[in-house]
Amino acid sequence: MRILDAHCNLGQGYGCSQSADELLRQMDANGVEKAVIVPADRHTAVTNSEGNDEMLAAARSHPDRFIAFCTASPWYGPKAIDEIRRVFDAGAKGLKLHPVLQGFTITDDVARPLIEAAVERGRPIYFHTGTPVCSTPFQLAEVAMRYPEGKFIMGHLAYADYWNDVESACQAAPNIWLETSAHLASVIRLWTGQAGAHRVMYGSDSPHNDMPVEIEKITRYITDDATKAMIFAGTLERLLEAD
Repeated sequence: MRILDAHCNLGQGYGCSQSADELLRQMDANGVEKAVIVPADRHTAVTNSEGNDEMLAAARSHPDRFIAFCTASPWYGPKAIDEIRRVFDAGAKGLKLHPVLQGFTITDDVARPLIEAAVERGRPIYFHTGTPVCSTPFQLAEVAMRYPEGKFIMGHLAYADYWNDVESACQAAPNIWLETSAHLASVIRLWTGQAGAHRVMYGSDSPHNDMPVEIEKITRYITDDATKAMIFAGTLERLLEAD
């Protein structure tokens, strides 16, 4: 069965260090065909351009293995917009925003220009979610409803504090997709049944989480092969093809 990983961290950071070669070896060992790569924490918080260039270079070197998502801190204002437009022009397929590391709340006006820049280009926006008080499902739903033409990924399925709100958020905003990394297998199975497999995508958040364990949460607890195929590859592939 084909596996695409919707969230892997790349680069040298404070809480995360992983090279492209290390990630490729891990992918090969676990049968992962492609992975979305995002900048490590330091590059997400501060040195955005440096991290983005590393993602773009890795994706250019391994176009059949890596899909670059890039980032910019909304506090950089117009410079952040210029950076996001630059990386989209250079081939980045999506935007990652991390309210905790970047110091904002999903619904803050400071983030609107970045969100609008991604929506204008038709690029998916991956939000870290689950950390109070800045990154909750209902906050993401509010933004997704504000931009119905946008494509929003609820990172980590709102692990761990707000997963009970996922169903209502998805009902309110049909343009939200769910990424599974770090969450319990029982929760992944529950929300796959509630939202539908076409809105759920496998991610590992490597190296923060163990890739084989994240994969086994799907293989062991989702029994239907068509559902597994959608979670492992179909959902992300369709989302990126809509670009």
